[in-house]
Amino acid sequence: MNESSRDLILAGVDGTAAGLAAARFGAAEAARSGAVLHLVYVVDPYAPPLPTWPVAPTSPDSRMGQLGRAILAEAEEAVANSGAVVSSYLLLGLPATVLAQEAAKARLVVLGDQPRVLLDRILTSSILAPVAAHAAVPMVAVPATWTPGDEPREVVVGVQDAVESIALVRRGLEVAAERGAPLRLLHAWHTFGAYQDYLTVGSEEQAWVDRAERELTAALEAARADLGPEAAAVEARVDIVHGQTAYALVEASRSADLLILGRGRSFLGFGHLGGTARAVLRESLCPVEIDPSVAPAFEGEAGSTDGVTTSGSRPVSAGRQ
Repeated sequence: MNESSRDLILAGVDGTAAGLAAARFGAAEAARSGAVLHLVYVVDPYAPPLPTWPVAPTSPDSRMGQLGRAILAEAEEAVANSGAVVSSYLLLGLPATVLAQEAAKARLVVLGDQPRVLLDRILTSSILAPVAAHAAVPMVAVPATWTPGDEPREVVVGVQDAVESIALVRRGLEVAAERGAPLRLLHAWHTFGAYQDYLTVGSEEQAWVDRAERELTAALEAARADLGPEAAAVEARVDIVHGQTAYALVEASRSADLLILGRGRSFLGFGHLGGTARAVLRESLCPVEIDPSVAPAFEGEAGSTDGVTTSGSRPVSAGRQ
């Protein structure tokens, strides 16, 4: 893997429909941007050669390695007509750790999201969350059922705090410009329990909506000023929604080509994926990009039963994205 990180997109495949969807998404992005696509399958160093066998050390030449090569060949065939330059790699290690490390060499990492029942999610954790929480570059999770449309649909950026999210808005403009797609900046705010009726009637609600619109519009103009004429030509709109954040974002995914969220950060400075982002990754109908350029301090604030901050007259939203 010697290509410049600006010219490399990494797609992890695993033999599932979601893995093939990730390969196709990565190929489309690579063809659009002129980047090289690296298809990667990671062999766990300790895995059963067969489902009924005990766990044993593995190697690239083991039965698991042979399976990985077959999976890579299938993915290569799936993107053969994409127009992208494609290479494939078989790597050894813990999948989430290896993919997060390899992502540092790329501009984007793409993984598939295979639907699973609740019990399966509890017993066998997904690698999406740890990679999204620790990758140094944006990670896109592609639903297994995703297929590209004939015409570009909107790129949706979920924004919680406009003042802290100029970099995230800039990313949305860049992606929309590359795709020739419209951009939607979505801010959802939600109050809890005893304050619901008081804060959502008359002048109080309108004051919060007006302030959010002003801040998002200012963030949009600041982001446009940082970019070139292609970003200036992007059709963009600001949308303020009263509702639970994850629900509003999932609803937006119904008519979007891509949903972009910022990544949180714990107080220790380590990567952190909040409850909102986890819920959206699980339920979104379109690919979801988790961008590390935005890192709010905490997932929620004190005094909130739903991750909601109630500070002065500022709009609030349900949890960090």
